Amino acid sequence: MAAGETASACPKFAESERLDPAPGTILNLATCYDRSGLIASAWVTFKEAAVQARKANQPERSRMALDRVAELEPTLPLLTIVVPQKADRLDLQIRRDGEVVGRAEWGTPIPVDPGTHVVEASALGQRTWKTTAPIQGAGARASIEVPPLEPAQEPAPTPSPIATVGAAWLEAARSGATRAAPTALHPGSGQRTAGWVVGGVGVALLLGGGALGAVALARERDSRWQCVDGVCDSAGYSAVSDARHAATGSDVAFVAGGLLVAAGIALYWTAPRGSSSPAGSLGLAPMADWTGAGAVARGTW
Repeated sequence: MAAGETASACPKFAESERLDPAPGTILNLATCYDRSGLIASAWVTFKEAAVQARKANQPERSRMALDRVAELEPTLPLLTIVVPQKADRLDLQIRRDGEVVGRAEWGTPIPVDPGTHVVEASALGQRTWKTTAPIQGAGARASIEVPPLEPAQEPAPTPSPIATVGAAWLEAARSGATRAAPTALHPGSGQRTAGWVVGGVGVALLLGGGALGAVALARERDSRWQCVDGVCDSAGYSAVSDARHAATGSDVAFVAGGLLVAAGIALYWTAPRGSSSPAGSLGLAPMADWTGAGAVARGTW
């Protein structure tokens, strides 16, 4: 770094800090970023250096780092990612240069280093949207607005077994046929199939709730390194926000999953068993496909 070769010096300081964290090392890393023109990285790292120095009872280093934080703050380049209400959705994920941008940072000017930044938006079943945001230098400002995502083109879904059963019964009713349902269709088979489907969705939600719970715990642990005495940097606020959203999603998934599993068990065990329905009876079969769900009634007399 003394020779001005910051491009090779900064990664070495970063690796040294990873292997053996120390207030002096992270202070050198912040200085290296500063000399490289990476304003936002230097600002964040000086803040971390101040925290580490204070914990190590090194007030001089802490004061030195905070002084540099105050000098850099007015020159910070800022990038704002705006997500309007029409584009927002529960599963929307925003990334900046490959890193997830927490909801707490949406619509807020966030310090970034000078250069061109890639912003992506993605959601389940939607096309990923991508754009670039050029940041020219110190004090630069840029704003990116995320549009509503377009649906991804997917192959037509295959009708479910429940839909096939319901369609067969509906066709028999329309044609006025009086013959019995095919021997393969036993009383209650549609309801038992529905029980398996509903229960399977419930199990999937329970697994998803567990995964979200793990994410919440991981992000909460991340926030501990970015927050001191209740004061967090941007990464800390993002980690806290992500942990809260993941925890809420986990609770909802567990409750919904438990209810669906219970409903699936009830559907399966209450389905009628035995021989086909005799003449003069009334039958009810569930029917569902990608357009909706309902039931088909068929009677014989």
